[in-house]
Amino acid sequence: MKTLFLLLVTLCLFHCQTKDSTAPIVAISESKYLDINGTKQFVMIRGENDKKPVLLHLHGGPGVSEIGGLRKYNKDLEKDFTVVYWDQRNAGKSYTPNFPAAEIKVQKLVSDVEVLAKYLKQRLKTNKILLVGHSWGSRLGMLAVQKYPEHFMAFVGTGQEVAAAEGELQSYQYSLTKAKELKNQEFVQQLEAIGAPKGGDYRTMYSMPDAFSLQKYILLELNKQIYDGFSVEDLYANFQNSDEYTPTEKENYLTAANFTNEHIVNDPDFNNFDLRKQVSEVKVPVFFIAGKFDYINPTPLAKAYFDLLKAPKKEYTEFEKSGHDPAWEEPQRYHSEILRFYNAIK
Repeated sequence: MKTLFLLLVTLCLFHCQTKDSTAPIVAISESKYLDINGTKQFVMIRGENDKKPVLLHLHGGPGVSEIGGLRKYNKDLEKDFTVVYWDQRNAGKSYTPNFPAAEIKVQKLVSDVEVLAKYLKQRLKTNKILLVGHSWGSRLGMLAVQKYPEHFMAFVGTGQEVAAAEGELQSYQYSLTKAKELKNQEFVQQLEAIGAPKGGDYRTMYSMPDAFSLQKYILLELNKQIYDGFSVEDLYANFQNSDEYTPTEKENYLTAANFTNEHIVNDPDFNNFDLRKQVSEVKVPVFFIAGKFDYINPTPLAKAYFDLLKAPKKEYTEFEKSGHDPAWEEPQRYHSEILRFYNAIK
């Protein structure tokens, strides 16, 4: 009887293994609005095989949906991952007229990440998620993995934000230096007129209105000469020419982004941040992808932060032909690195 029982168990195990190994590959394609902390937020899930690891992307801005650019340049990631595209509260396809300004807060966004992670773990039957954040999303990602490490297998930061005051000062100084080197007197005069930023409060670091945006515009224009960089026009085209947004969503795109930026600066948690002090240690592996020419969020500052950061595993990779947008400037290498990071921790 014992022998018969063992035989039956063996046959059952063999049958189960055979069934699993021959299970059909199922693609996943979902788009829906979720109630996340009382707000309607858009989530899209795409993958050629729903058994692949889950990758959640945190877009930049704040308030700047990146679905258009990601699906234009990085769609191949859907072959190796189940990719989750999320428009954060009131951004992109999540835009809602008359959205309450009081709901645009850093800690509310961090909480949104946790709610979404819990949903994805249940919906996609996974224990851990690979979290990837770009620019503002890189700050949001570091705050999320620090607070909710149980949901994430690792974090990948690109265009990594580090510190408000020092980051903006380095960005301004680089722009002025390069404008002088390139003998662009118009840009030199504009930068000298707005003056160097003072402090880390985005409302007061420049004395002139719109100086922050002007400095970033000049930087991107200079980068086109320095290394044929990704331009403002390229960024604009990512949503204007994308099939991912309806005509109405395209009309509302900048309205949503401007609304978020106008109000999040009134949140004390947004200003004067310094991840070197706030997030000096995390419990998940961390990988930084930095563009050599990134001075939107200066690469030297990202490297300095990486060097002091404590994590179970960490790796810093610099893309030689990129600025602030490595995922779009070197998409094939970006794809390879993301897959390599996953294989290093799985």
